[in-house]
Amino acid sequence: MAVSFAAALKLVFIVADGGAQKYWLGGWGDKVIPSQKEPFVVGIQITVDHLNTLLLAAVSGIALLTAIYAKRLVDTELAGRQRYFDALFALLVAGLLGISITGDIFNLYVFMEIAALSSYALIAYGKGRSYMASFNYLIMGTMGACLYLLGIGFIFIKGGTLNIDDLSRIIPTLQANGPSQALFVGFVLIILGAWAKMAFFPFHGWLPNAYTYAPTASASVLAPLATKVAVYAMLRIMLTVYSIDYINGLTGIQPIALYLSTAAIVMGSFFSLTQTNLKMIACYFIISEVGYMVGGAWLANKPGLTGAMYHLVADAAMTSALFMAIGCIVYRLGQAQLDDLKGVFFKMPVTMAAFVVTMAALIGVPPTCGFFSKWYLIQGAAQAGVWHFVAALLLSSLVKAIILFRIIEIGYNRVPHPAIEGNPAIPRNEAPLSMLIPTAAMALGLVALGLSTSTLVNTIIAKALPAALAP
Repeated sequence: MAVSFAAALKLVFIVADGGAQKYWLGGWGDKVIPSQKEPFVVGIQITVDHLNTLLLAAVSGIALLTAIYAKRLVDTELAGRQRYFDALFALLVAGLLGISITGDIFNLYVFMEIAALSSYALIAYGKGRSYMASFNYLIMGTMGACLYLLGIGFIFIKGGTLNIDDLSRIIPTLQANGPSQALFVGFVLIILGAWAKMAFFPFHGWLPNAYTYAPTASASVLAPLATKVAVYAMLRIMLTVYSIDYINGLTGIQPIALYLSTAAIVMGSFFSLTQTNLKMIACYFIISEVGYMVGGAWLANKPGLTGAMYHLVADAAMTSALFMAIGCIVYRLGQAQLDDLKGVFFKMPVTMAAFVVTMAALIGVPPTCGFFSKWYLIQGAAQAGVWHFVAALLLSSLVKAIILFRIIEIGYNRVPHPAIEGNPAIPRNEAPLSMLIPTAAMALGLVALGLSTSTLVNTIIAKALPAALAP
């Protein structure tokens, strides 16, 4: 994990300075089929460019910290089954990294299913309701995979290749004489499949129970990463396989996607407000945050896409920090019901400080990364005149602030204050350092990421935007 993270960080600097890096597995990059009238590449390509290099670093970095963080949780929750968890964890990370770097739309599907199969098992490792939650996820995930695979079939029949770079050149020529129905159907099927995988409204029903009833160690890696790579897959199809002009030409689909994004944000915010379990609250946060990214992508303008790409990385970090903090609470208190948090700010001050910083980032308080991603998204929505999306973003921040103050009120004020004469001191009982250090590091990373926004946007994200959006 450490080597993967170091390599991913190095690639960020290489891509920032030298552009996209491409590698052909088995040296098949220059091989063609002689019978073809035109050169036809048969090799499988790996690509690291401005669109995926930050995601690659986020996946490998979060996986590394989670591997350290989850050790005590696994020993406690999954005693006697640790080796199976380690194998599934490694398989999941391999699938997520594969999704991030593949340059082939069919291989993207293969890696997506590798990650999905390990996800189902990691969720089912829990007890009680985790089995049904995993089964529901399996059903929805399989439906999404089928839609995605059917979409690939339509594109392959029309384009004759699965290589993403080749398709980016071929599809515009196929559209030159008018819209292709096969390419349109393929696009819609792939987008619907990606939406099911990322738990985008109205395909979100599997996610809350899956991540709530999964073992805390499993949820700590699945929650921040599984939905984000599906959002990345959607962005890759929209911006590279197809084009921004194609997206802006979908006058019937674009408004629907934006209204669904607004609905996802509002629904996720509303249901998070009604929950009494910290993990369930965090799960509905994920659903609303997916609405942020999908909405930003379908705004299809410069600030909107910038916000979507930046929020992809920012939300992975925020969700990771949130689930790590919740995991620390569960480890010490045994559960995560709001009513059980009385006095937790005195018992676990470092954990709760990390929790508050993370919630501030989710609310959008500067200088955390959450503020800057929301700023770009609001700019994009205002520029496009999509005011319902702006209202949803602001409502989401308000709801998260209400939830934070509710937790503070329960965890800090519903106990006799130890500073008052006659009241006994509440003993501190923090999580182990192996859990506490990754949690604090991730929370501090949200501030560091926010302070690095200008550099990341100018050197990486701006270069990932379609050339048609250049000023």
